Parts: sequence; structure tokens; C-alpha cells
Amino acid sequence: MNVNEHGLMELAYEAAPNILSVKWSDDLSVESPQFFQTIISLFAAIRESQVTNLIIDSGIPAGGVLTEEVISYFIQHIPDTPLKNIVILESPDYLWDNNLYLLIKLLITGYHLPIAVKLVKSRAAGLEWLSQYSLANS
Repeated sequence: MNVNEHGLMELAYEAAPNILSVKWSDDLSVESPQFFQTIISLFAAIRESQVTNLIIDSGIPAGGVLTEEVISYFIQHIPDTPLKNIVILESPDYLWDNNLYLLIKLLITGYHLPIAVKLVKSRAAGLEWLSQYSLANS
């Protein structure tokens, strides 16, 4: 596993199952310019490693809502990725989790992207879903 720290974000890449895990610092507000920079770094890592499976761990969100700039960046860049599966790990903030899940579902539906998304309680549950989903769709 290759782990890289990008300031307030940690990326861990596992080449064999082609999984990129991302975790943000609990101190990072999603409305901050630093969060936007981590999104740019995340998409660069996805493209560079041709990641098909993404696990998102937002930790304990420091509040705020996704900015228009972040949403616009997602809209512009997610169609150009090889992503097939996105797992969102539940955080203590149900509203944050649900909003993130709904945003990703909206992008998938609106842009007809071949991506599945799942909100799960733990990393183990996410890995299990990824393995079952991959087997079912191979």
C-alpha cells in the first residue's frame, strides 16, 4: 500500500485491487480553499493511477457545505476518470454523509456515468461490497 500525505488529506493506494482511499483531517472545513486544493489532488491521483475503486472517509466533518467551486470541479472532472465504484464511509454527521451520497448519485444519474456508489458503516463493509460488486459485474 502506498500512502501519501497531502497536508490535510491522506491518500492510500492499493494497486492489486485498484483501490484509492481518501481521508480528510477533522480540522478541515469543506468550505475552505484548502479543501478545494485537496479535491484537485484527489482527482490527479485518480487519473494518475487509473483508479477504479474509491473509498471516501470524511472523518468527523468540520462543518460547512460543499461549495459551488467544488461541485463544479466534480462535474467537470468525474466523467474523465476510470472510476467504477465509490464507497462512502459513514461519519458521525448523517446529514453530511447523505448530502455527499446524494450529490454523487445526482452526478452519476445526470451524466449517465458507469459508477456505483454505496454508503457503508465501516471500511470492512466497503471492501466486502467492492469485492461482491466486482464479482457480480465481471
